[in-house]
Amino acid sequence: MRWSARLTGVPWRAAPPNGAGTDEGTPSTDGVVVPGQRDPIGPTTAAELLDPHKPQNLREVLNRIPAPVAVTYGPLHQLGYANRAYRELFGDRPTGLPAGEALPELGTMGVLPLMDQVIRGGRPRSVKARCILGLTGNRYYNVSCVPLGTGDTGDAPAEGPPAGVLVFAAEVTDQVLAAARLREAERRQREAAVTLQRSLLPQKLDQPADLRVAATYQPGGAEAAVGGDWYDVIAIAGGRTALVIGDVMGRGLRAAAVMGQLRTAVRAYARLDLPPHEVMCLLDGLAMEIDANQIATCTYAVWDPQHRTLSYASAGHLPMLLRCPDGTILRSEEQNGPPLGTGGGLHVSHTLRLLPGTTGVLYTDGLVERRDEDIDQGLDLLARTLTGAIGAPEVICARLLRAMGVTSEHDDDVAVLAFQLPGEEGAENPLAALDSAIPEA
Repeated sequence: MRWSARLTGVPWRAAPPNGAGTDEGTPSTDGVVVPGQRDPIGPTTAAELLDPHKPQNLREVLNRIPAPVAVTYGPLHQLGYANRAYRELFGDRPTGLPAGEALPELGTMGVLPLMDQVIRGGRPRSVKARCILGLTGNRYYNVSCVPLGTGDTGDAPAEGPPAGVLVFAAEVTDQVLAAARLREAERRQREAAVTLQRSLLPQKLDQPADLRVAATYQPGGAEAAVGGDWYDVIAIAGGRTALVIGDVMGRGLRAAAVMGQLRTAVRAYARLDLPPHEVMCLLDGLAMEIDANQIATCTYAVWDPQHRTLSYASAGHLPMLLRCPDGTILRSEEQNGPPLGTGGGLHVSHTLRLLPGTTGVLYTDGLVERRDEDIDQGLDLLARTLTGAIGAPEVICARLLRAMGVTSEHDDDVAVLAFQLPGEEGAENPLAALDSAIPEA
């Protein structure tokens, strides 16, 4: 099968039969002029073409290579030869001197220790993206060090250490600069997302007289994109307080923007004085309108100081943890509704009576989820940590982050909301449940 290609505006030309008309401008038997072979680099005479079947002079071959090449010999790496590209990059180099003196640029790039390894082990070594300050400015190269034989010409491998080292540098300046521009663009985008995220979170939490609350948000490290974690504390009618924690799936500006819309909607729905499960139904419909391909998890709880009850509903979010006055840790394991944005799910409200001195924690998955561990291990560790985390809510938030290993280089963003009922003397019974489930209206 024969393939052919035609450039735009170039007429078709017939192929010469039986090899006739192969020279430039030579007519074939049918009178059609057929162009001959052309060098894609430039005009080359027959004398300049290298015969692959003849032995060639090594210096002549290396001098044709457009990349910097240097050849050293002996354990001191005495310079034997530097090709034209090497001299154009660094200037003339004296031969016969050790590389530490003749090739100081290799020491700056950390290549000299690699050359020692090549002499000792007889295997190639390389380094990547090393900056070279040459006569033409800063350039970046991948540098390879290849062992040269001992001079034996037989088929059997040579014995003893290599006679020298060939240093070859391949320029990667364009790739390095492009990668640097990409990292800078990602850094700016991340800073914009973090700024948007923090601006959408409450700058100051409401502090009810009968409930102490504190929250913290820790964005992921430089290698992690900002997510859609949020929290809120909302004062509603009757002296009650709504506590909210949520997490929009996804990363970047889009997740932060969706988070802002959901948080604003929660504040509006909270003032309608609706049960938690109805608030979840409204949020579910709104999430589908915002972006049908993006889901979110959320827990919405309402503290009623008059009846000392906490009513809550969860849309696919992680369980709330409660520490009773006697130190017992309880985990909300009741029926959990589907995440927001899935549509058509059943959301259920649950009601608990809290004793004075009870501490509760709402959090996002970045606090307990690790790539190499099951999430239940993280939940168990958080429960054990909460047992010994004594103090005000802001102290508890800080201790939980520290104990769970959340730092500025964490691979996911984390939001934690802690609330605490003032303690009273004489409290005896632990947490008690009232209505186990109030179905969706």
